[in-house]
Formats: sequence, C-alpha cells, structure tokens
Amino acid sequence: MHSRRQIRNLRLGYILKMFPRLSETFILNEILELEKQGVEFQIFSLRRPADAVFHEHAKLVRSRISYLPKGVLHEPFRVFLSQLHVGGRYGRYWWRALRNALRRVRAEREIDALTVFCQACCVIREMPELGHVHAHYANLPAKLALLINRITGISYSITTHAKDIFQGNPFSSPKMHERFCRARFVVANSRFSAEHIRRGLNGNGEIHSVYNGLDLGNFPMRQNEPGEPVILSVGRLVAKKGFSDLVTACQLLKQRGVKFTCELVGTGLLSSQLKEQINSGGLGDRVKLIGPLPQHLLRERLERAMVFTLACIQAADGDRDILPNVIKEAMAVGVPVVTTSLDGIEELIEDGSSGLLTPPGDPVALAEKIEALLANAPLRLRLALQGRKVIEERFDRRTNFARLKTLLNDALLDRLAQPSEVMKSYISCHDTNSIR
Repeated sequence: MHSRRQIRNLRLGYILKMFPRLSETFILNEILELEKQGVEFQIFSLRRPADAVFHEHAKLVRSRISYLPKGVLHEPFRVFLSQLHVGGRYGRYWWRALRNALRRVRAEREIDALTVFCQACCVIREMPELGHVHAHYANLPAKLALLINRITGISYSITTHAKDIFQGNPFSSPKMHERFCRARFVVANSRFSAEHIRRGLNGNGEIHSVYNGLDLGNFPMRQNEPGEPVILSVGRLVAKKGFSDLVTACQLLKQRGVKFTCELVGTGLLSSQLKEQINSGGLGDRVKLIGPLPQHLLRERLERAMVFTLACIQAADGDRDILPNVIKEAMAVGVPVVTTSLDGIEELIEDGSSGLLTPPGDPVALAEKIEALLANAPLRLRLALQGRKVIEERFDRRTNFARLKTLLNDALLDRLAQPSEVMKSYISCHDTNSIR
C-alpha cells in the first residue's frame, strides 16, 4: 500500500493547447474541481491566451501555469537547458527521439516535430518527479504526451472533446491509433463519444466516459421567469453552432408577427457573415451580436432569457458539438432549451421532458419550437424544472470529476509500483522509430 504522501511526491502534469481560454469553460471547471478535491499538478500550455476576455474564475486556479516555447528558436536558453538535462538523464531514449524528429523535419518538412520534441524536454526538466501526464485533446497535446512517454516511460492519458475525434476522420490515421492505444486511459465526455472512439479503435484502448460537469453553486436556479421574450444563444461563431439557421428562424418568427429579441453571444470566423445575414434579412432591430462575455456577465444574460437555443449541426468537415456546456448552464439556471437532435444529445435532453429538440439544419422546425415555447408559460416551467433536475443528477462536477481523480490517482499508484528500470524495459519493448 502506498500512502497519500507518496502519491503527492509524484507529480501530475496537465498539457493544454491554450489556457485559460474563454470558450473552454469545461477545462477550467475540471481544473478547479480537481484542485478542490486535493489533486496537485502543474499546467503546461502550448500557447499563451489570445482572448481579450477571461472568466473571473480563471483567477482562482492555484496550479502553476507554464507556457512552453512555441518554436525551437524561442527561449533558446530554456530549450538548451532542457536538452542538457534530458539528454544526460535519458541518454539513448533522448537521442532516439531527437533523431526521429530531425528525420521527420528532413523527410516530411514537419517543423512541428522538432518543436514538440523541445517542448517535451522542457516538461521533463521542469517537473521533477513527474509521475503521469494528462493531455486535453487528442491532437497536439496528446502528441506531446506520447513523446514524453517515449523518452521517459511515464504514462499519460487523454481527455477528448469533439473536434479532435470527429473532424476529418481522425481514426484513419495510424498515428492517432497509437496515441490512443498507448495511453493509460482515455476519457470521453459522453457515452456517445466513448462508443465512437471504441469503434474507431476497433475495440482497443481503455475508454471511460466522464461528463463535463458544472459547479451548481455558480448556477443557482433562478426564482422568477423574465417578462420579456428574449431568445439567447451562446457559442463560437463557427459552422457547427448553426447560428445561420437560428438567424433564418428569427426571420420566420418576425414574418409571423412573433414578439421577440434574440441575443447571440460569442465571436468567431462567421461574425461578418452573420452580421450581413442579419442586416440583409431586416433583423437589425430583433437580432443582436453581443460579442464574447465572461461567465459572470453571461449568467446575467441567462437570468433575463425566456428561451435558450443552440441550433447545432454537423459541419462539412465532420466537426460537431457533444453536450455543449452552455446548454447545461442554461438548464441549471432554469432557462428552457430548444436545440437540435444530433446523435448523443439524448444523454442531456429528452424531447418534451427536459427540453425541445428539432432536426439539425431545419430552421422552419426551429422557429416552430421557439414560437411554441414563447407562447406557453406552463411548458416553459415544466421544462425548466426537469432540466435543472437532470443537471443536478448527471452533471454535478463534484461527482463527475471525482471519477477522473480516481483514474489519475490509479495512474500515479502504478508509477510508484514501477521502478525506472522496469519503465525503461517497457520503452525498449515498443517501436520508437518515429514521433507520432
């Protein structure tokens, strides 16, 4: 048996693309809850924040945040020290990884391979007693985690989201298969996603489903319904959010003489296109592009919304949403929800019970459901009460991330049971001919 103190002597590294990030409240929630439950770790971010707006709770993160060099020539002294340290400690494993990175640069013009190698060495040097690495997203963060594993034998795990497992048929890539199958475990944020991964890996890998949860104390059930017919929608202004369908639905509602205003909160690539659609449809007095908002201001918008809607679709490249956090937040506050019936949504919403569902890409059906909800106060109340109950039962972050904590602690315990000689034997038994 190993004591809690022994586990704490081994350190957990978290690898993220960018932290903090306004659109990734699910990662912030996870980090804050794990810290609250006593998990100690260091965060390594591949990029510095690019958002002009931050959630206020990002200031509550206690873990150290390190921003990795974004290229070989950035922070050269830091990169040089990491090479000395890792090369001296891991010898031929370091050399093999460097040689493979250089080969990929020469043969495939993949400059990124050398950057990832340098970033991996920085993590290894800057986290003495590193015991396990957890990466969010199966692309670059998981690639970095795999390379750390190749050099040191230290285990890693991956939390997947949506874009990294649905966009562009990622499971056709042998490299992706290797990242998943060599991971200690993989977390999916829904049962639907977990099954998708299992199918993609032909049943290989250890896959767990852990719902992204909310701090219910930050989203109390509102006491009064607003009097004004405000429709609220929140998300990045990208294709998979279906905002164009929502604007079209709003045009139909205006033509039918329905009284409403619609607020679109967010920013993204389609901002100019949506603005043009709003203006050309004569909706300037009804539909407002609000821009990005931090969470405390978003909660104020939720308090004033009569209906929340998110018209999600599957984008042309396969990207799609899975149980969006903004829908959970609306349900927690008691705002009745209209969204689309993409596969997997039944884990969050039962049509007619905890929300209303419409076919994706059907603005006519979307307009009909929104109009019905705006006109029916008893239905709004019933959906709001049941929606809150669903969030309390399935999406409380304390319960959900306690499962993740157990998985992470088990990985650290396994590390305690494996001396370095065993780990190096583990490495030598695996093919290390390329950086995947």
